[in-house]
Amino acid sequence: GLEIIGADAFLYCEALQQVTLPSSVTKLGDCAFQGCSSLTKVEFNEGMQIIADLYAFRFCSALRSVTIPSSVTTLGHQTFANCTNLSEVILLGGGRLLNEKFLDRGLFSGQGVLNHRRLNAMVGLKNSDKAHEFAFCGCPLTAIKVSVPGLSDRMARLPQECRPSIEGRIREVSRLELAQNGTILACFPIVIRAPEDEFGQNTIHVQDTDNQTAESLHQVLRLISFHELKESSILIELAVWKSRLFEDQARADCRTSVPGPAKSLIMEYCGFTGFLEPAIEG
Repeated sequence: GLEIIGADAFLYCEALQQVTLPSSVTKLGDCAFQGCSSLTKVEFNEGMQIIADLYAFRFCSALRSVTIPSSVTTLGHQTFANCTNLSEVILLGGGRLLNEKFLDRGLFSGQGVLNHRRLNAMVGLKNSDKAHEFAFCGCPLTAIKVSVPGLSDRMARLPQECRPSIEGRIREVSRLELAQNGTILACFPIVIRAPEDEFGQNTIHVQDTDNQTAESLHQVLRLISFHELKESSILIELAVWKSRLFEDQARADCRTSVPGPAKSLIMEYCGFTGFLEPAIEG
């Protein structure tokens, strides 16, 4: 199948409205869709690796939202520059762009949630923090949304009755969103700083200001862990109950609960001690 869409392939095709790129396409050439001013929707598929070195979608003024697949590791120079209506960008490579230790232990990991080096490389700021290098310069973006796949998968594995409380918490806290497909999205503000002198240039940073995103993710992570532990203890109780089931006894007489001290040991073994206490108290 088609693997590369060459440079200038659809340059200033002003009648083009939608594009769906098949999974066989791995690379877009420079200026491939530049100036497609009626383009409202672009669908990338996993398999895309390189979105041009320069200006792939510059001046696509009708674009409002774009989702970048996890297979893309770097966006080229000013990839979506001057897309004057582009107000939402979702990066699906959260497993790479977020710190793994944070997703395991939350704030107790001692790490921030963002892997700044990888995120900067992703959005065109690998070698410079100058605003004109930014893949989305000239767009009305206020934040970048990054998927949190590990957390989303853990929530999906929980019983249905556990999910409303987690979904409710996601909607309550700041800088988190829940996509229609169940993916948890973490939002990171875009901060533009003016130069220190008249000869300097604006700088741009994608960061977790005041650690608000980390705080919110920590709350959700703690709640998911609490439900996981609760479900694990129920399974253990059922296993013990089944092992003591005799034909001449009622089931209610055979069911054995896991004692509190044993549950405490399980929590300690799993690394939940202290981490879950606020969630349990709440």
